[in-house]
Amino acid sequence: MLKIYMIKSLLKFAVAFALLYWLIASGKLDLSLVRKSFEVGPQWIIAFFLVIIQVALGTYRYKILLETKSQKPLNFFEVLKLNYIGLFFSSVLPGAVTGDLIKLVYVKKLDQNFTKTFLVTVTLLDRIVGLAGLLFLSGCFSLIYYSEVSSLSPKITQVILLNLFLFAGSTLFLGTLISPYKFQKIIVKLVKKLPLVGKKIAKLFDQLFSLRENRKDILSCFVLSIFIQFLAILAFWTISSPFYSGHLPLQYAFTFIPVGLIATAIPISPGGLGVGHVLFSNLFSFVKIDNGASLFNLFFLCNFSHNILGVLPYLLVGRKTVKEKEALRS
Repeated sequence: MLKIYMIKSLLKFAVAFALLYWLIASGKLDLSLVRKSFEVGPQWIIAFFLVIIQVALGTYRYKILLETKSQKPLNFFEVLKLNYIGLFFSSVLPGAVTGDLIKLVYVKKLDQNFTKTFLVTVTLLDRIVGLAGLLFLSGCFSLIYYSEVSSLSPKITQVILLNLFLFAGSTLFLGTLISPYKFQKIIVKLVKKLPLVGKKIAKLFDQLFSLRENRKDILSCFVLSIFIQFLAILAFWTISSPFYSGHLPLQYAFTFIPVGLIATAIPISPGGLGVGHVLFSNLFSFVKIDNGASLFNLFFLCNFSHNILGVLPYLLVGRKTVKEKEALRS
């Protein structure tokens, strides 16, 4: 099993570096832009600071969800430490969700009352609420600036329509999540009738709906998610805007950057390496900016340099775990 996982990981890294090589060879990825970005102003410091705030708020959101079943209030800094461990592994292993799976091993130690099912459900809900916040944000900006942005290119119109479709879907799902029990029961019954995967999806829905008693917490987390995703896009725009080959106001960035951020979470490569570069190269070309891969590279490196700091709490927690085992043996 481990051997198969290693082969898959190596293949994903190979795909990522092959894409990077192609981008550099074709002139679409300008690595010298990294050096230039340090010379133009404090964009790196501002973007890095925005990422830190974003992670702190994300940790608080996760803490709220965990405390729906915890026996006592959790220490924010303990949860923050474990969140950084998840970010570290998400940056060095393929896919943003990979770090979540490793993080769960440590989160279980925060409260022995946590079951495996609850932790998986809460972590999944944390991701869903985060995604819903991003889709809500992009949907709102797409509605407000539809005529202005769609006039830039027919291709960007397709992206905006996708945003609106996803916005409607996420709003419907969130509404279902906080809806009365009777309505949720009907949804579960209908989903069970789906061929092949119906029972598994219904079981997942049932686990998510089990948190319906905490509607206020879920809504609070959703509001937090909107602000967190706002900071993420603002960080992207801040670090990349001095190098746009065309004009792009901040409000326009909220209509297509979210699509790229969603795609980089798919477990194809670490942190969207290579895949994200290609995707953003295309997305930015829709708004007549031809250096999208280089722009994403700045944001990728900013996030990576931040997330790699998670190795410190990982080493500390790992060392503490070893000491605990030694104490038990003695």
